[in-house]
Amino acid sequence: MLPECIEKIVKRIQIQPFQWRGTEWRVPKFQVYAIIKHPIAERFIYHEKQKVAILSLDKYDVPLFDPCHHDMESMPVHAVVLSHTSGNRFGLFAYPADVVLTPFSLPNDHKMISKLR
Repeated sequence: MLPECIEKIVKRIQIQPFQWRGTEWRVPKFQVYAIIKHPIAERFIYHEKQKVAILSLDKYDVPLFDPCHHDMESMPVHAVVLSHTSGNRFGLFAYPADVVLTPFSLPNDHKMISKLR
């Protein structure tokens, strides 16, 4: 999750929890690019037979995926926009949230942190 050189000096990781359709999801806070209240879809597309909302954020088109792999039939109260990298490539995607919960921190060696990796 963190580069090895940083992982050795970081003692705690901030976690951003949110709920979608009664299930709590947790992501590392440093991965959260933005939390958008009342997001508006620019358009809808189908990706691997799943209906996905596309959010337009400045110069980025951001897919809003249901983490349970359901179609996005209506827009959520919040969109939790997450960043990801692969090599030197950067991208954004979002998960829907009914409720954004209060962030909390865990020790870097907590068993839940290894599940986020």
